[in-house]
Amino acid sequence: MRSFRQLSLGTFIFATCYCITHGKNDTSAEQSSVEASIPAEMKITSWNDMPFSGIVKENGTWVGKGYAFHLLELLSSKLNFTYTIVPPKHHVLGNSQQGILNLLYEKKVDMAVAFLPILPELRKYCTFSVTLEQSELTVLMKRPQESATGGLLAPFNETVWLLVLTAVISLGPIIYILAMFRRKLWNKPDSENYSLSSCVWFVYSCSLKQGSNMKATTDSTRILFATWWIFILILTSFYTANLTAFLTKPQFTLPINNVRDLMRKGYHWVTYKGRTLDFLLSQFYDAEDLRILNATRWKGPHIASYEHPIKDIFQTVGKKKVFLGEAHFLQSLIFEDYVNKTREYKEHKKRCTYVITPHALLATNKAFAFPLNSTLEKPFNKELLTLVESGIIQHEKLKNLPIAQICPLDLRSKERRLSLENLSLTFRVVIVGYAIAIVIFVVEIAIKWMANSNKRRKKIGKWYDRTSLCSRWKRRSKESVLPQLVYTTKNQLFDKRVNLQKINMRPPYPNFLHNVTKTKKHINGRDYYIVLDRYGDQRLIPIRTPSAFLFQYTA
Repeated sequence: MRSFRQLSLGTFIFATCYCITHGKNDTSAEQSSVEASIPAEMKITSWNDMPFSGIVKENGTWVGKGYAFHLLELLSSKLNFTYTIVPPKHHVLGNSQQGILNLLYEKKVDMAVAFLPILPELRKYCTFSVTLEQSELTVLMKRPQESATGGLLAPFNETVWLLVLTAVISLGPIIYILAMFRRKLWNKPDSENYSLSSCVWFVYSCSLKQGSNMKATTDSTRILFATWWIFILILTSFYTANLTAFLTKPQFTLPINNVRDLMRKGYHWVTYKGRTLDFLLSQFYDAEDLRILNATRWKGPHIASYEHPIKDIFQTVGKKKVFLGEAHFLQSLIFEDYVNKTREYKEHKKRCTYVITPHALLATNKAFAFPLNSTLEKPFNKELLTLVESGIIQHEKLKNLPIAQICPLDLRSKERRLSLENLSLTFRVVIVGYAIAIVIFVVEIAIKWMANSNKRRKKIGKWYDRTSLCSRWKRRSKESVLPQLVYTTKNQLFDKRVNLQKINMRPPYPNFLHNVTKTKKHINGRDYYIVLDRYGDQRLIPIRTPSAFLFQYTA
């Protein structure tokens, strides 16, 4: 038994030593084969995309900077090679004839050391390494003065406000229709005789917690009124509580959260020419987001000055104009701008002039690129995967940025005072209300003036008719002959009226002898005819006196 154990231990030690020896030999052999496939001096290309990559000329030699060249230095020390930089003529993605893709497609370089987007359309020009990071396209804009939540409208969203407005508009006519239907159904015209305007004003006054002179006499109307009062009580309570919370602890929001907000709110955007977004739009994609971006792009010149991007970008961003770029790059710009304004001793609020949206509009993976059918892809991918998993890229990205959030949406100022932006809606409501009242007042004056003008026109017409009647009366009285009514009989008068009607003329004197009697009466020494006038009263007409001839004009 003891000899068996010694034999087993010796076998295990021998096997272990053999594996270690041959393993080292295999590893060294593999390493030597990898080094043999990598040239001693490589030609690489890159572009200006700081802080990820950049190339500058120092003492007549191109020198690389940024995160990509930090990874390249680690690969160079591990795989034992040197490199020379071949810059592209244009710092764009390009195609088979220009840009970085042209150098890769024609195999003028061995590798592109830059964070290039991994897109299916680019695989016909080159191949990609393992994914180094995920890039997020965000929006850089000027910090708005007020939150996009709406100020005094912030407690409720748009749907709630529309429903409240619908309830206020519809309840007045509903009350009026039910009351009118009830009166006709029960045949009681005096029961709840409301007008439409009174019902509308009742609903409006109750929404503002004001009283009303409307009195409900039926149970159904009382329940309807009570339901509206309870609704207004709950609504105003929630609004007051949420408005207090909003004013004391506001949550600042931006007007742009996605691509559709750019079109809906009339924003235009600009970005670097020939980069990821510009390349995607040139491929005529049918994606809705890309179509919206293509429709809202700024029709001016693109930014192409990569050496001094901060000045160009900040001059571009303004009212209704934004810049689309990589999130980490924009954070670096804002931090640099914040440091410069801090050194100028500006106020805290004036240091954070710009802000980026918290949500990404577009996300793409980025990696190094190799020419087609390159033998360098496999050994470099193995080493790059080790570097990515070790977190070196994330460490490099966070090394130059502060731990705290740079210029957050909510600056968290210690003093909270209501500004004009918070109460701007109140002043706008007052101005609009005064304007509507003035317009209605002018309309009322115009209606009153038109009514008075119609009355004056009618009075003038009546006065004209009277004056024309008097003139006709006087003209006819002048043309008439001396009266011969002393002994005129009823038949003669009838014949005379018929003749006047035939010539469409009014008789020059009234028909007061239609009941003339033959009876004479002697009164106070004079003879009189007894005549019944048009009203049935008896009149005395003197006979053979001067007054008898003038009676026909004074009767």
